Amino acid sequence: MDAPNPPDGSTAPRSAEVPDTAPPVVLVLVTHDPGPWFDETLGSIAAQTYPALSVLVVDSASEDDPTDRVHAVLPEAHVHRCDVDRGFGAAANLARELVEGAAFHVLCHDDIALEPDSVRRLVEEAFRSNAGIIGPKLVEWDDPRRLLQVGMGADKTGAQAVLTERHELDQEQHDAIRDVFVVPGGCTLVRADLFDHLGGFDEGIDGLGDDLDLCWRAHAAGARVMVAPVTRVRHLEARGERTATDDRRRQLARHRLRAVLGNYGWWHRVRVVPQAIVFAVVEALYAVVAGRPGQARDVLAAWPWNLRRYGQIRAKRTQLKAIRTVSDKEVRALQVGGSARLSAFVRGQIGDRPDRVTTVARSTRDVAGAVREGSRQLTGTFAIVLALLLIISSRDLFTQGIPAIGEFSRFPDGPGDLIAAWWSGWRTAGLGSAGSQPTGDALVGVLGYLFLGATGLLRTVLIVGMIPLGAIGAWRLAKPLGSSRASVTAFAVYLAIPVPYNALARGSWSGLLVYAFSPWMLLALGRASGAAPFGPVGAAPDEPAAARPRISPLRVALGLGLGLALVATLVPFAVVLLAATAGCLIVGSVLCFRIVGIVRTVVVTVAAAGVAVALHLPWSLDLVVGPSPWESIAGISSSATEPLSLPEILRFETGPWGAPPLGWAFLLAGALPVIIGRSWRLEWAVRSWMVVVAGWGVLWANQQGHLPGGLPPAEVVLAPVAAALALAAALGLAAFETDLKAYRFGWRQVLSVAAALGVVLGAAPLASGLLDGRWRTPASDYETGLSDLLSDDSEGAFRVVWLGDPEVLPARGWRYDDQLAYVTTEVGVPTVADRFVVPQAGPTPLIRDAIASAEGRRTDRLGRLLGPTGARYVIVQAELAPSSDAVETPDAVITLVDALSQQLDLEKVPVAEGITVYRNLAWVPSRALLPDREGDRTDWTEAAGDDLRGAEPALIDPDGPVGAIGEVPGTGEVLVASSSDERWQLRVDGVPLARSEAYGWANLFDATRAGDGTLRYDTSLQHRLGDAGQVALWILVLAAWRRLRRRRDVEPEPVADPDPTPALPEGPEPDPVASDDPAAAEVAG
Repeated sequence: MDAPNPPDGSTAPRSAEVPDTAPPVVLVLVTHDPGPWFDETLGSIAAQTYPALSVLVVDSASEDDPTDRVHAVLPEAHVHRCDVDRGFGAAANLARELVEGAAFHVLCHDDIALEPDSVRRLVEEAFRSNAGIIGPKLVEWDDPRRLLQVGMGADKTGAQAVLTERHELDQEQHDAIRDVFVVPGGCTLVRADLFDHLGGFDEGIDGLGDDLDLCWRAHAAGARVMVAPVTRVRHLEARGERTATDDRRRQLARHRLRAVLGNYGWWHRVRVVPQAIVFAVVEALYAVVAGRPGQARDVLAAWPWNLRRYGQIRAKRTQLKAIRTVSDKEVRALQVGGSARLSAFVRGQIGDRPDRVTTVARSTRDVAGAVREGSRQLTGTFAIVLALLLIISSRDLFTQGIPAIGEFSRFPDGPGDLIAAWWSGWRTAGLGSAGSQPTGDALVGVLGYLFLGATGLLRTVLIVGMIPLGAIGAWRLAKPLGSSRASVTAFAVYLAIPVPYNALARGSWSGLLVYAFSPWMLLALGRASGAAPFGPVGAAPDEPAAARPRISPLRVALGLGLGLALVATLVPFAVVLLAATAGCLIVGSVLCFRIVGIVRTVVVTVAAAGVAVALHLPWSLDLVVGPSPWESIAGISSSATEPLSLPEILRFETGPWGAPPLGWAFLLAGALPVIIGRSWRLEWAVRSWMVVVAGWGVLWANQQGHLPGGLPPAEVVLAPVAAALALAAALGLAAFETDLKAYRFGWRQVLSVAAALGVVLGAAPLASGLLDGRWRTPASDYETGLSDLLSDDSEGAFRVVWLGDPEVLPARGWRYDDQLAYVTTEVGVPTVADRFVVPQAGPTPLIRDAIASAEGRRTDRLGRLLGPTGARYVIVQAELAPSSDAVETPDAVITLVDALSQQLDLEKVPVAEGITVYRNLAWVPSRALLPDREGDRTDWTEAAGDDLRGAEPALIDPDGPVGAIGEVPGTGEVLVASSSDERWQLRVDGVPLARSEAYGWANLFDATRAGDGTLRYDTSLQHRLGDAGQVALWILVLAAWRRLRRRRDVEPEPVADPDPTPALPEGPEPDPVASDDPAAAEVAG
C-alpha cells in the first residue's frame, strides 16, 4: 500500500538503501514529570548513530523544568515547555509548528531506551518498505529478553488485539518485518509529510488510544503501517504508574469509540456501531456480574462522552474524507475478524495457556497471581453460565409476556399519565379523596420516559430483572469475604433458593422487589457495622480487611435510604424489614460478644429509614396517620387459603417450588460455618442465622394466627432469610478454605463435602425451569378476557368493584372481612397505578357497607346502592389465573357469590372459571345528568329507593388524570361520583355551576344550561409546593450520595483466594496491568 504523496507533489524514495545524504530526522520526545529513568532515556538518544538526527523535547507541563537534565546529556536539543498538559498527542503535534524540513519524525515517550542504531534501522526500513508509519519491537525495561509488543491488531470496534504474548521470551520468533494495523505508542517513526497530511494526532484524544487513531487514519489515507523488529526499544510503561487504573480504562473506552465514530464512513458506521453497542452492553453486564461496577460504568459512559463531542467527531470525519484514498472495506480487511475482546476472554478464561504459565512464572509472586487470576476467571465464567441458564429458563416470559396476575399489573401506555396523576392532588382509588399521591406514580412515570415510552419493556425489566439484580447483590455481599469461590457460592445459593420463582408463580411483585433488595441491604448493614470482613473491626493484622477503611456512615445511610425508598414505593413494609434485620444482626453481635459497631449499625439504620420516609413525604405520613396504618404498611393478610406449615417455610415452599427432599439441601450448606468457622466467619454466621431463624419464626407465627397484625406475602418475609442463608453458605466456603485445615481429619471434613453437595442438590429442581420456560407462572390471566368488557366507556365513565382474596386481586385494596378484601378501579383493566398503597379515606367504606348489607340479606337492591358510585360491574375473583386444574373455592367466596346472586339488579356475565362477573343494571355513569326526583338526595341509603335508570351520561371524555370534558345534555342535577370536595369545579360554556353534596358523599352540580362542559379539580398551592419539595429532596439526596461516592476512600481489593500452598519468597513487583487481555495491554502503554 503506497504512502500518499507529499504536498509538493514529489514521491517518496523507493530505493532499498538510504540516500547518500541521510534525510533529516527529528526525534520528538514528549515528557511529563519524568522519573529517575529519564537520564537513561536521554543517554540512549545521545548514543544514536544516525548522522542527521535532531532532538526536540516537548515538556507537557511538568512540575519541574527538565531543561537542565536534557541539556546535560543533549546540549544541542531544543526544549519547548507547555503550560497545560493536554496529553501526548497534542504535545507531539507541536512538531508540525516547530520543525521544518524534516523527512521523518520519531515520536517517543519519556520512558523508552533506544538501541544505538534504532533510528537508523527504522529509517532504512521505512525507505525499503515505503512505510508511512513504522515501529520497533518493544521489550521490557528491566529484562529485554521479554517481549511487550511487536505491533498490534484491532477489530472493527477498535479493540486492540495482541499479536504476541506479553512477557514472552524473545527468541526472534517474531522478527519478521510485517504490516500491522497499529504501531503501539512508545517509539513511532512517521513520515513528516504524512504526519502533516493527517493533521497529526487527534487532540481530542488526550491519553490512551492516540496510536490506534493515528494508524487507522494513516491506513485510510493509503499509507503503510509496519513493525520492524530489527531493532529493540525498551519501554518502562511508566504511564501505568502515573495514571490510575480507572482513568486508563476510562480513556481506552472513550478513545476507542471516538476512533470508530470518527474514522468510518456512514455505511460502516451503520453496520459497526450497533455491534459496538451490543459488545459494550455485554461487557458491562459481565463486569457487573464479576463485581466490577466501575468497569461497567466506564464502558457505558464512553457513549455519552462521545455524543457530547459529536461536533468534533463530525469535523474529524470531514477532514479524513478529504484525504481518504482507501475505502472502509479495504481498511476492514486489515483488521482482525470477530471481536478482539471476546477472543481474549475465551483465551484467558478457558483456553490452554502453557506458554503464558511459563512466562508469568518468572517469579513466585507472579505464579501466585496467575493462580488467583485463574480462579477469578473461572468464577466469572461460572457466573455467566448461571446467568444464561436464568435467561433460558425465563424465555417464555420475554417472548410471550408476563400475565397480569396478582401484583403484576399492566403499565399504562403513556408514562405522562402517571406523572400527571401524581401532580393532580386527587386520588382516584375508592370513591376518591384529596391528598398526596403515591410516589410510585412519579417514579414509574420517570422510568417510563427513560425507557423511551416502552412501558411494556419496563414492566418486564422491573419484574424479571429483579432476579439477576438480587443474585448480583448476593455476589457483592460475599465479595468482602476475600474468596471468589465464596462469591460464586452466595450467587448460586441465592439464585437456587425458590423464593423468586414462587414469587413469579404467585404474582408477587413485592416479593421480587424485596428479593432484589435484601442482599444489598445486608451488605450496607455489614459496612455500617465496620466489622470484618466489611471493615477493619475484628480483623487479624494480616487479613485484607484490616487495611480496609471504614466507609462513611453518611454515605452508607444515604445509599441504603435511597434503595429502601425505591422498594418502599410498592412495599412500605421494607422499612420494617430493615429495622428487623438490623435488630437480628445486633442480637447476633451480642451473642458473639462483639459489641463494637452496634451503635453505628443503629445510627445508619435509623438514618436510612428516615431518608426513605422523608423521600416519600407526604404520602408516607398519610400511611402512618391513616385509619389502618399497619394494614397500609404490611398489607392485608388472608386466612382464606391453607396456612403454610413449618417444613414448607423452612424449604421456602410458598408455591410450586421447594418440594422435599431436595428443598432441605440449603440448610446443610448454611450450617457449615457455625460448625467449622472461626474468627469473623463464625461471628457473621451467627448473625446470619439470627436473621434466618427470626424470619422463619415470624412467618410461622403469622401463618398460625399468633400475631395480632397481618404480614405481606410470604416471599417478602423470606427474601431477607434467603439472603442471610446465602451469606451463611458463602461463609461456609470461606471457612472451608481458611479454618478447616486447623482441624484433624474427621466428621467436619465429611460435613464440608456434604454441604457443598447440598448446594448442588438444592439447585437441581430448578433444572425443570429449562423445560418450562416460565417458572410455572400462569400462561394467561383474567384481564385479557375482561379487557373489552371493562374498556367500553361509550355509555359513560364507570367503576369496577373487585372482591376476593387480597393476594389474587389485581389492585391493592382494603379489608372487607377476615378473609376477603375489596378494591375499586376505573374504566379499563387495572394498571400499576392501582397497585400503589392509598389509605382508605373519605366515603370509600360505604362500598363495603353496601356489599355487607347484601351479604347480610338486608337488601336485594345492591345495584341501586352502588349505582351513584358509578359501579357498573361487581367482580368476585376466586383464583389467581384461569386454570385447568380443579381448585377449591374458599368458603368466604362461595358465601359472597351466593348473596350477590340473590340481588334483583345484578346480572351475571359469563367469563371464565374462577371469576364471577356481575353487571349492575341500576348503574349510573360516574358523570351523569340525573333524572328529576321529589325530595333530596342527602343520604347514601336513599339510593336504594332512587330509580336512576333515566340518567344521561355527561362529560364523557377524560381530560387529564381526573378531569373531564364533554357535553352536558340538559338542565338539572349533574352527579360527579367522586367524594365531595369544594375544589371540584364544573363550567358549562365557561359559566361556573353551583356545587352541593349528594347522597352524603358525592358532588352534585346544578346545571342551569346545557352545553359544553369542563370538569376539573383545582389542585391547591400547598400540594404543588409539597410535590416540588419532594422532587427537590430526591435530587438533593441523589446528589449528596453521588458526591460522597466520588470522595470515598479507595478500598483495597481483597486477595481473591487464600492460597493453600506455603508462603513463597517475594519476587519483583509485577506489572500492575500485565495481562493477556488486550485491554490490559493497551492500558500498559
